[in-house]
Amino acid sequence: MAYSTTADLLERISEASLIQLTDTANSGAVNQTAAQHAIDAADGIIDALISPVYRVPLTGIPRAVRDASATIAIYRLHLYRSVDPGVWKDAYTASMAFLGAVAEKKATLEGTLPEPPASANLDNALSYTAEPRNFSRTLLTGF
Repeated sequence: MAYSTTADLLERISEASLIQLTDTANSGAVNQTAAQHAIDAADGIIDALISPVYRVPLTGIPRAVRDASATIAIYRLHLYRSVDPGVWKDAYTASMAFLGAVAEKKATLEGTLPEPPASANLDNALSYTAEPRNFSRTLLTGF
């Protein structure tokens, strides 16, 4: 399940702008495939950043994640078309900073509980065995 949709992108930029960013065939319509690729790439970045703290993909999508996904997708579409991202670069930087704070456990996602990393699961604990000791106080008492 994608964290944002084309409708979320259209809440942030006009349809004419989205057409300019996605329509490489000059059809005059939003290229849904290009928009979805940008959204998928954004979601992959989000998952990679927050996976140490949260189980991904997230089932309930917090508003902050939806906003970050749409912002990153729009920024990537600007890069895709080699267009100056302008204010979207600052928005992208802010989204990445927020996701970095989530990864460092300095920020949390509302409505989502952090998941401990797999290494904290004690069911996977290792046990060690060793050979009997060759030297000890009792074995060396006569020397």
